[in-house]
Amino acid sequence: MDRYGGSRSVDRAALPAATERTRKLFLLAPLVAVLALVPVAVRFHDPMDFGLAFQAGQQAWSSGHPERIATWSGTPFYAMVMGLIARAWPLEAAAVGMLVVNLLVRGGLMLWVWNRLRGQVPTPWWWGTLAAAAVLAPGIATIFWMQPNVILLALALGGVVLVGRHDRSAGMLIGLMLAIKPVLVLLPFALLLRRETRRAALWSIVAAALLTAIGLGFLAWRAGDLSVGSPIVYAARFMTVVGRPGSVCVIQNYSPTALLCRFGVPSSTALTILINVVVLGVAGLLAYQLRDARDVRWEVFAAASLLSPMLGPIGWAAYQVLLAPLMLLLAYQFWVERAPAFLWANLGFVFLLTMLIWDPLESRFNVPVILLIVTYTVGQFAQYFLILLWVQWLRVRSVKAMRLATAGRPAQAG
Repeated sequence: MDRYGGSRSVDRAALPAATERTRKLFLLAPLVAVLALVPVAVRFHDPMDFGLAFQAGQQAWSSGHPERIATWSGTPFYAMVMGLIARAWPLEAAAVGMLVVNLLVRGGLMLWVWNRLRGQVPTPWWWGTLAAAAVLAPGIATIFWMQPNVILLALALGGVVLVGRHDRSAGMLIGLMLAIKPVLVLLPFALLLRRETRRAALWSIVAAALLTAIGLGFLAWRAGDLSVGSPIVYAARFMTVVGRPGSVCVIQNYSPTALLCRFGVPSSTALTILINVVVLGVAGLLAYQLRDARDVRWEVFAAASLLSPMLGPIGWAAYQVLLAPLMLLLAYQFWVERAPAFLWANLGFVFLLTMLIWDPLESRFNVPVILLIVTYTVGQFAQYFLILLWVQWLRVRSVKAMRLATAGRPAQAG
């Protein structure tokens, strides 16, 4: 991210981190955010969504039909992984392991990101954004829902970091993410648009296809029926599960399809296609605005994280952890390029919207249902306001660049 630094880049030697004691403090601070959740984790270790995936894994191993669990909407490869986990460990041990892995990955992500930012930003900005990430409600919620979203985010980020240096490894990491749960399904396609990232994108698609084929083969083996390994048959079952009205219209679902459903617009294939066209149109607008930038890996990563969950009919509130990359990127660019105060205020407003939902912890402490309804209803708009904020920021930057270019012409002529 240091390409944005310009004249405002902060010299590492100028920071308090120059002393050994302060340097250790900067390194340990992200881990404290993880340790703070341990007391909660000790008291709250319900298997939640992992328990449902575990049951699907048991079905995958015993019959090759994880879809017999009514809530299962996972990929064939994830079904295989859960089948192997269910075969190796009981649910209680596997759930504890999942919780520990989630916490460690969250800590590792924060340690890597903020260690990379150290020395590039002023100390108050560093501590402020770290504190915001530490208390980000969707990030905490996805851990206690026992979902793999933080792990998937880490795999995608690792892939993006390696793009251009180790394209094959980058593609393998992104492909693994897609094969487990394609929450960032737009990422490889966005990387295809640029020549310098195209090789990694192709590797990711190949890796995802190969791992999916392995998962389908596993299910066909366990079912003793080759037809179970058909990707068309599995996709048809997947669409049947995710398209259930009971899943689409519930207030916890933050997808655009669900929003329209709650306004009385019934879900349909035509509506899904229309929504996807609109989402891809937004992606195209963002790509057009960034067409002249030389290195847009972080923008691509942020855009894929933001827009991918909006493509399907299911997008749970905990998926808002995927808004974090763009919020951090905007905070960085706002500081570097001296963004107007109203843009900072809008970013803060989006952050507050993401902080409204703390389920499943809220349900654990018997929060009134009416409060849950209100917060879920309001909180779903964070993603839309964030899109508008990003488009607005890109326009501000474009106008600023045009003014600088215009101001420079007389000087060149003279």
